Amino acid sequence: MSTKQVDDAFTMGMKDAEAVIKNGTHTSLDNPIHYHALKKSGNPSIMKHTYGSFTEAKKNGEFEDYNIHEDPFMKKYTVMTK
Repeated sequence: MSTKQVDDAFTMGMKDAEAVIKNGTHTSLDNPIHYHALKKSGNPSIMKHTYGSFTEAKKNGEFEDYNIHEDPFMKKYTVMTK
């Protein structure tokens, strides 16, 4: 990664962290897990989003509901994996 890419990623991370903090301590982990799964799987629909813009887009119906136990890519990270 270039210095600019690292700086951009850090800036996005700071904006995302600020958004999570702003939402308070009772925030569900569903959206961060869904966001992470889309990023890690290389889903092209997520590439233009920060976490904050992703949560807004999800509220507006641009992303479907997510269940980590039904996602073959992420299921391996759950304790319910058989």
